[in-house]
Amino acid sequence: MLLSTSVVGQNNGETYRSEYYAQLPFWESPYQPFIGAIPITKEIASNRIHLKIDFDDQNRITAAHVRLGKHYKEYEGRFGNLYINAPLTKVSYKAKKETHRFFDRFGNQINVQGNVYTKVYHKDEYGRNIKLTFLNKQGEETLDQTSVKSYNWTHQNDGSIVEERLGKDNSIVPLRGIFHLMRTRMVFDNQGRFKMLQNIDDKGNIINTDKGVAIYKYYYDNQGRFLRWEVYDKDGEKAIGPSNTAGELVTFYEYNIEGIIFFDVKENPAIHWSGAQRWHYELDDYGNRISLEFQTADGKPMDANNGFSKNTWEWSKDGRYLLSAAFFDSKGNKIIHKAIGVHKAEYIRNNNGLIITKKYLDINGNLANRIDSGAAMEKITYDDNNLKRESLFYDKNGKEINTIKS
Repeated sequence: MLLSTSVVGQNNGETYRSEYYAQLPFWESPYQPFIGAIPITKEIASNRIHLKIDFDDQNRITAAHVRLGKHYKEYEGRFGNLYINAPLTKVSYKAKKETHRFFDRFGNQINVQGNVYTKVYHKDEYGRNIKLTFLNKQGEETLDQTSVKSYNWTHQNDGSIVEERLGKDNSIVPLRGIFHLMRTRMVFDNQGRFKMLQNIDDKGNIINTDKGVAIYKYYYDNQGRFLRWEVYDKDGEKAIGPSNTAGELVTFYEYNIEGIIFFDVKENPAIHWSGAQRWHYELDDYGNRISLEFQTADGKPMDANNGFSKNTWEWSKDGRYLLSAAFFDSKGNKIIHKAIGVHKAEYIRNNNGLIITKKYLDINGNLANRIDSGAAMEKITYDDNNLKRESLFYDKNGKEINTIKS
């Protein structure tokens, strides 16, 4: 394993050491706010997208940075995961609370996950997380993007943790808002990694959801890479989960995810809810994903849901900025995405790298109205601090159809 720790300071409140990771792995709960995979050196991090985690002299995390080299990296082209939500997250500690604030690459504090301006972790006398709440810019309680008001955690004597996600009316919200698991028990391996998730009743008994699912098992390697997950019912029999599969196998090439293989209860190829049996990624030298291709089990392109086989991303030469995204069918032809009604999105940026115009195009390069918003073009203005001020939306004929002020 590559050494990933750099000692940079020794005063309380300052950065004492930092760790560098090439990947943000998948994990299922914000109980663990920051997790990295594939430790790398500072030198390797200087040339690719990475996660940098800072610690103080009490070994507490004080900041999480998503960067390409020395530059903060915006969340584009699928780099990121469920719980690291901004180019920079700053963490502060006071009494039994841990507060997270989020910043763009210009240093402006921003909202994440909808209307969340601040996350507050509440701790017990042992320093363990027992609750997570969300605050808006005015300091009022708010909901995250899955309609959760608070996460509540109860530590069990066997080391497991029971999680309840409560909504506005204090009823339990399903996992990620769309899965059918309600009250869940989390089990960890001897490295503190997520090992198993169980759907349970109020007495702690494992129960099936209305879809016949009760247990998810997760597998990581010794570098923290997420390798596989499997789905079971309450009796331990393999089952079909909400993604229409019994599990997924993740493959890697060097530092990057290369593909995902979907399988059924007999380990045969399964069709994922995307409409594909496999996903295959291609990445550039910086770690940006430049294509995602939906494939058959034997690795051939297939036209999946929404009529396309391949999604491509074009980046600036330095890898920092997304310039366009487009869709193609299994034969390599330009295709219209069925759900949004366009073939390509183009992003025009100013000298600070901010998007000032978004254009949506058909296969002939002409402006096309999106199905969801009716817009073919969006023009964006910013204030002197590079915060978005206003978005103006136009149809393909140049008629203004909507204005959104930030």
